[in-house]
Amino acid sequence: MTIHARRDVPALPDLVFNAAADPARLAAWLPAPYEVVGRTEDVLIIRRHDEPRQLQLAADYDRLLLTWEPLADHGCSGALRVSLAGAAGSVAELRMDGCPDDQLPARLLEALGNEVEQNLTAG
Repeated sequence: MTIHARRDVPALPDLVFNAAADPARLAAWLPAPYEVVGRTEDVLIIRRHDEPRQLQLAADYDRLLLTWEPLADHGCSGALRVSLAGAAGSVAELRMDGCPDDQLPARLLEALGNEVEQNLTAG
């Protein structure tokens, strides 16, 4: 099942995308019970309730598109696209497939937006 979510963020698209694509920043906003436990090249290792998962990441900085695929048969795949909305705002759109939690995309975008607003924007 494909799940879509969308959130407006009062920051420029590059800032929002960098917060999502940078593994160090990802670790700061990824909501519980998920946590980043490692990274090698283009593979991100996250843990959910003591269960590690490996995700292959691809970040296209020109198109502001972040995609990921699980390296095992289980797990969510997804795509995050960030685009300009207004003079200094962004819209983040997330599509995820294969997730048992239909609220996860909205939770991820909410956490990303909150991180950007609270820690990465002036004001």
